[in-house]
Amino acid sequence: MKAFAAAGIILLGSCQDPSPVPPVVAAAPTKPVSPPKPAAPPVKSGKLTVIDITTLFPRQQAGTVLLYDARPGFVAGFGKIPGAISWPRGDFDARLSQSEAEIRAAKAAGKPVVFYCTDAACPDARAMAELLAAKGHDMSILEGGFAMWKEAGLPTE
Repeated sequence: MKAFAAAGIILLGSCQDPSPVPPVVAAAPTKPVSPPKPAAPPVKSGKLTVIDITTLFPRQQAGTVLLYDARPGFVAGFGKIPGAISWPRGDFDARLSQSEAEIRAAKAAGKPVVFYCTDAACPDARAMAELLAAKGHDMSILEGGFAMWKEAGLPTE
């Protein structure tokens, strides 16, 4: 038993407190850190309004409006508001850059931009106008669409 006790004392004597660990020091950056760039300011949404035929007709006759027909191209072939540019909803992305240039030019000339569709139930004019308003453009939608225009006996082509 004496041998066992002596071995325990030797083992205990060999245990030492661990040496203290030096604190971790961060290395100095090799180049100065620049502050993060501020995010681009969000695009301010444009206004979305509704225009009626009594307001639109004189502007259309005077050529002081940019008018887009949002109906599918084959439907526009059966009649449209004179001067309207066909821009079907399905072609939105393909025509966006060209049409945005037209919209900017119209705005610079003081012309409102108006979308119309088949009738009040057709969602295409509103959908396209909302997409462009989200990009910062002021847009109008023709109340009642082409059906109301035609019902009022206004000219078509």
